[in-house]
Amino acid sequence: MSSATYSHLFQPIELGPMALANRVIVPGHSMLLEDPNGIVGERYQAYLAERARGGAALVTGGSAPVHANSIQAYPHTWLWTDEVIDGLARAADAVHEAGARFSIILWHGGHNLTHLMGIVPRAPSPIPSPDTGEIPKAMTQADIDELIEAYAQAARRCSAAGLDAVEIQTSSNYLLGSFLSPRLNRRTDDYGGSLENRTRIVVQVLEAVRSQVRPGMAVGVRTSAEHLIPHDPEGYAVDDSLAAMQVLDDEGLVDWVSVMTGSHWCFEEMISPMNYPRAQIAHQAAEFKAKLRVPVIVAGRIRTPEEAEHIVARGQADLVAMARTFIADPHWMRKVKAGAAAQIRPCMSCNQGCLGFAILGRPGSCVINPRAGREYQLPALQPASTERKVAVVGGGPAGLEAARVAAARGHQVTLYEQRDQLGGALALAAAAPYRAEMQRPLDWWAAELERLGVTILFGRTITAAAELDADSVVWATGARAGSSGIWRNRPQLIDGIPGTADCAHGRDILAGSREVAGKVLVIDEEGGWPAVSLAETLAAHPEVGTVTVTTDRIALGLPTLTYSVELSVVTRRLQASGIEVIPGTLITDVTHGLAITNHGRELGPFDAIVLSTGPEANPVPDGVAAIGDCVTPRSIWAAVTEGMEMGRRL
Repeated sequence: MSSATYSHLFQPIELGPMALANRVIVPGHSMLLEDPNGIVGERYQAYLAERARGGAALVTGGSAPVHANSIQAYPHTWLWTDEVIDGLARAADAVHEAGARFSIILWHGGHNLTHLMGIVPRAPSPIPSPDTGEIPKAMTQADIDELIEAYAQAARRCSAAGLDAVEIQTSSNYLLGSFLSPRLNRRTDDYGGSLENRTRIVVQVLEAVRSQVRPGMAVGVRTSAEHLIPHDPEGYAVDDSLAAMQVLDDEGLVDWVSVMTGSHWCFEEMISPMNYPRAQIAHQAAEFKAKLRVPVIVAGRIRTPEEAEHIVARGQADLVAMARTFIADPHWMRKVKAGAAAQIRPCMSCNQGCLGFAILGRPGSCVINPRAGREYQLPALQPASTERKVAVVGGGPAGLEAARVAAARGHQVTLYEQRDQLGGALALAAAAPYRAEMQRPLDWWAAELERLGVTILFGRTITAAAELDADSVVWATGARAGSSGIWRNRPQLIDGIPGTADCAHGRDILAGSREVAGKVLVIDEEGGWPAVSLAETLAAHPEVGTVTVTTDRIALGLPTLTYSVELSVVTRRLQASGIEVIPGTLITDVTHGLAITNHGRELGPFDAIVLSTGPEANPVPDGVAAIGDCVTPRSIWAAVTEGMEMGRRL
């Protein structure tokens, strides 16, 4: 498909004094790639430059604290010190050299911060954060004056570093967003009450910022269309947000408005998971576009060129912003321009490597692009010095990535898969309700292997390297149903839970090799998505009546769903579907369709009992290089990372 199909994406646009060559940008997304001392070092510089090389018009760094009293436990770009200027300037130079513009988000976390970092959390009013529960200090006039000056000095440092723009964060329930909300701002002075008063601090911040940036440098704002506090449906909504942005527009203080949605009361709306609609707030952005004179940017699960083109062509926004999309494939725009959109590595909105790693306090990455965040360590692929015959045994994520990378480097690759389809455990996940987007990377891998000339042989069971005519053999046969989850709590149960030897395993149900009907009990001692997908698959089956799940965790899906911000979404969905979840429970014995709990409770009788008790690695023969879950069962990210690294070594 030629780039002419997306003609609206390639029209130049002016953001105040800053002209952009196309309408696709990379918004700020905190990947925790900065150095521990808040400096923009090689790792973050390389990450930003790679997105610029990929064809984005504007690359934006993540939210950067403007004051030391906005410090978090995780690395961010510390805009409160002049020591940040040199690294920031190097990043700007790298982005400019790659052909893009560079900006950063000026941010203060407000009441979402914690005193455990040695600071006093601040907010317009003493309303606790939904994250920490801590009561913040209501800011005094002196605090406000100090904050405004901090924004000004942060902007000065960005200007000195050669950035093209800065964006003021007024979204969510961060500090400035809290001032804008009538629910979170209960002040009775000049900064509370009326719309004029609630926007006053943002106006003063913008005036101070503009006084410090050099001529020609653009200044924008990012805002939430809604805060979506669950128990306050009439709280800060589109009308409130749009009214605040109109004040800034009328004052001539902003060169653009970037629209997102949500708050920390509903974090899943801010960085939405895969079951959310695509381009989820394009219709709301259209309301801002209709009322504001300045350009409007929209973000939120925009994945394909068709979706981006549709938004711009219909006038819903002037520019589209894609963070996770460009984490998965930094060369998204370059491929669109080259008419190679089919080669785009697709983001599936799983939130596991980008957001999940950040929640865990480790540098962000991507489960299907593990080079993301490691560009400074892993240069672009180079042709192999000697072409070799490579055999990859196993067509799950590890094997697929190993085969792809090896073939891209010029090796002759054959992939052997025992089943009649590719994907391994990822294919099982993709077949479950609400998880269909996990099929997208599998389709991409299949298309890439075909494009690169990889031979795929289905229905082939390989037991030893000697069976293969190859210079190198890569073993990636994954894992099978097991009992490893049980041993986390009860390592003494070597043979599993008494009475469950003949019970079906969830992986067999998802694979279609076992079927159950009637009243079903799921015993979960694995945690994460497997039990959730199993329960929802069973509930959707016409032959299954009721579904009950016992889990050793305090909620089904822990801990994984916490890191992907899907726990509340899934919990609501399970409740609506009628699936009964019994948390904090172990099954000690199963007999005649009855299950006995560790609390002495008798459950059932059930027509079928299904185990979600974890995987175990498939055996690996001698003389091969093993990757993925056949080494030991872990995550998709581990499998794809090892596949990438193996392909680079061959």
